[in-house]
Amino acid sequence: MHELENLFFPKNVAVIGASAEPQSIGRAVFENFLQGSLADNTFPVNPNHAEILGKKSYKSIKDIPAEIDLALIVVPAKFVPQVLQECADKKTKAAIIISAGFAEIGEKKLTQQLQTIIDKNPKIRTIGPNCFGVTCPKNNLNTTFSASAKTGMPKEGTVSFLSQSGALGVAILDWMSTQEFGLSKFVSYGNAMDVDEADLLDYFSRDTDTKIITMYIEGVKEGRKFMKIAKKTSLKKPIVVLKGGVHDETHRATASHTGSLAGSTEVYEAMFRQTGIIQAKTLEELFSFAKILENEPLPKGNRVQIITNGGGFGIVTADAVLSEGMRLAQIDEKIKKVLRKTFPPTVTIANPLDLVGDADEKRYSLAINKALQDKNVDIIMVLVLFNTPAIDTGIVTELKKIRQKAKKPILVVTIGSHYTQQRRHELEQAGIITFAYPNVAARGIRALSDYAQFKKKHA
Repeated sequence: MHELENLFFPKNVAVIGASAEPQSIGRAVFENFLQGSLADNTFPVNPNHAEILGKKSYKSIKDIPAEIDLALIVVPAKFVPQVLQECADKKTKAAIIISAGFAEIGEKKLTQQLQTIIDKNPKIRTIGPNCFGVTCPKNNLNTTFSASAKTGMPKEGTVSFLSQSGALGVAILDWMSTQEFGLSKFVSYGNAMDVDEADLLDYFSRDTDTKIITMYIEGVKEGRKFMKIAKKTSLKKPIVVLKGGVHDETHRATASHTGSLAGSTEVYEAMFRQTGIIQAKTLEELFSFAKILENEPLPKGNRVQIITNGGGFGIVTADAVLSEGMRLAQIDEKIKKVLRKTFPPTVTIANPLDLVGDADEKRYSLAINKALQDKNVDIIMVLVLFNTPAIDTGIVTELKKIRQKAKKPILVVTIGSHYTQQRRHELEQAGIITFAYPNVAARGIRALSDYAQFKKKHA
């Protein structure tokens, strides 16, 4: 068993600093456990209370008559070193220190005290301090202090998300609960005084429930260690990273946020290229890239075929594709002849392949299937304007059929109001990746292509 497994699949949990006080962090954390699958195996620890929310409270973790796999620490910073030492004395296997008040505020003495205890007790793997903890939908684990009445939780999936920022991470978890793709595991690791981003990458590289790793980082604790593990991991599964603090003004802010050393943007970008990490520039890209990498086969090259029922829509998309350094595919001559014989003369047999405004699902089906057969095509972008008379739910049915057998990436770009959004939702439910804007889709296929080339180069 991996040494970090107890962070995600503990049998017995102690919440040190559990409270019944309304709106307190200690109460929010404890309530999240009481609502989960570990309710009967969660023990509150608070020397000031004999009982908390109907459960017997213990003065110390050492008083709990059971082995503890995971301790959640939510006490004032000055008590954290003593509490962590008690956890070590109890032979607790893992700890999450949610409490803040250490290096991130320049508190050196307390930080050193805590570091000394962590160094002397390597068997207790510790997340934090200054973090939100972990979430694992597979076993309904939620160690964060997000208010359950206000926050949705993602369904179980294969995307794991590591975040140096707790608040940003939990906000994204809430957003992910509205999406069709699911979550394998989430970790907010804060100041990383023990378990750092490289340790977590190593864990997720081995985790069979994780297919895609996404990260928000401000700085890396140990550069060489991170690079070694990241490159090894990238060859197994994609890593998509959003780096915070890329401008001078925000660069300085990262040091005070988690006490990390941000390093220069150029150094990080070079490291990402060398290790095969896919760099997202925005939050939108972070999960757009993840969705594509999770669902689509890796392309053999960067030649894109655009199929559309709107000429202008196709041209805008072609510009976006070329701007990302991708190429427009040249349709094979034999396939051109078949299309010319079948389609009306109004259809433009080129790239973009303009099926024109009276195109129906049959016209789309033929065009897409021929692009799948075309040796000159690596990636297919299907643009659908649902507000034309001949397009209805039939195109959704056809795309679902095609997607099941396709061995090339197929992305759908469509923009519109209520009717279009309903069709997008149906496509996403079927595992077909959709976008509203061509430029976002183009950046996504560039990420997919770059990752494919990295794997090919280092195979």
